[in-house]
Amino acid sequence: MDYKIGIDIGTTSTKAVLYDENLTVKDSAIQAYPTFRKEKNMAEQDPKMIVHAVLSVLKTIVDDCEEIKSMIKTVSFSSAMHSVMLIDQKGNPLTPLYTWADNRSNETLQKTLKNENLDWIYKRTGTPLHSMSPFSKVLWLKQNNPSMLHKAVKIIGVKEYITYLFTGEWKIDYSIASATGLFNLEQLKWDEDVLRFIGINSDMLSNPVDTNYIFEKHIKKTYFEAGLSLKTRIVIGASDGCLANLGLGAIGQNEVAMTMGTSGAIRMVTDRIILDPEGRTFCYYLKKDKWVVGGAVNNGGNTFEWLADIFSLDYEKMNSLAENIQPGSDGLLFYPYLNGERAPLWDSSFRAHFVGVDIIHSKGHFIRALMEGVLLNLFEVLDILETIGGNAEAIKVTGGFLHSPLWKQMTADVFGKQIIISNQFESSCLGAVLIEENQTEKLKYVDTMKEVIEPIKGHTEAYQSLVTLYKELSEPIKEMHRIREIHAGN
Repeated sequence: MDYKIGIDIGTTSTKAVLYDENLTVKDSAIQAYPTFRKEKNMAEQDPKMIVHAVLSVLKTIVDDCEEIKSMIKTVSFSSAMHSVMLIDQKGNPLTPLYTWADNRSNETLQKTLKNENLDWIYKRTGTPLHSMSPFSKVLWLKQNNPSMLHKAVKIIGVKEYITYLFTGEWKIDYSIASATGLFNLEQLKWDEDVLRFIGINSDMLSNPVDTNYIFEKHIKKTYFEAGLSLKTRIVIGASDGCLANLGLGAIGQNEVAMTMGTSGAIRMVTDRIILDPEGRTFCYYLKKDKWVVGGAVNNGGNTFEWLADIFSLDYEKMNSLAENIQPGSDGLLFYPYLNGERAPLWDSSFRAHFVGVDIIHSKGHFIRALMEGVLLNLFEVLDILETIGGNAEAIKVTGGFLHSPLWKQMTADVFGKQIIISNQFESSCLGAVLIEENQTEKLKYVDTMKEVIEPIKGHTEAYQSLVTLYKELSEPIKEMHRIREIHAGN
């Protein structure tokens, strides 16, 4: 029997899952690492810690199942998008890893946008103009640390660094590349006009390859540290969001996937490039003739954690208090932009608001309004997505928020659709294994459905009117934000 390992290099941890040839989970391992936030908008990680985490989870699985070591056919990779680090001539990091959540490039980007019309970049790359993207981060580095950028021979993301240590090759998959803001979707290569605009050449970037690319070379030292047999092949894989759709089985027409952990995202798979005329959604590559269209939000479970900390309540008590409040939270609305926002605003400088605070409102009202606000924000993203890509019949969901029965039901009620909860606890790891040979047909042999939640009609009707109010009140909030920015500039 052949075995395969899927690895997901995430923002907070690296996870590895061992599958047999029937895609049954045989073992798993996880290793966390910190994000450093020593100043405003900073979100850095130590690449050495991530390397250690990858080697650790692999070694744990191999040690647990040593009798099958020689039967592990492939290790396939998933990773978070939008990370950037600079590399020197010896292949060593010159900088920390700047994650997608590092928003220090926002000021540089906004100044650039005031002086230049950059709509053409989104139209070519499918990546919204936002501080999350490597496009913005390179602009920021060029302005704030030009000497370091001059020393660098490579500008890469975290997965490129990991696969380089295993193989000695600088490669980037089309999926991760398509999320950089530097990659031409139509041509599947680095866009020379974009590179010229930010002042770098393609030699500084890794060589783009398809998501099922298998590396030919191997570095014995790294294989040994990971406990792998030299017979095991490294598959480059794709981005975590795209692979989550694949692992959830949400790759057919009218199928939408939603993930919500610290942040959140809604995505659908299409057979063509689809862009939003207003630039509010992304379009990333999954595999040949398959594209993932959607929107990611900065504020998901992290908002719940924030309020729990303020109220000094555990999650169980938070849910209990919210359950006693009716849908709509008696007029209290929450706009969840605690960490700025990606979709649908794409502005890192936005901040959160509670609107309609009344003397009758209790802790339970604030908790429920926060949970509803996160979902209403995601509903706006889905609304845009359905407008450009077609209506969703059901939504396949995964993420930490599913530990809350209230939040599960609330999701079905706000979206007014059937919610299908997956039993694939690491869908990106499964997607990484499936992408290897484009074996999407194997999904029909994998049971990805654990539970189905139907919307409660009365609740859905209440939320339909709330959606309208939420959208209308967002306009004066945007205007208030614009005025604040003007005064801040003065």
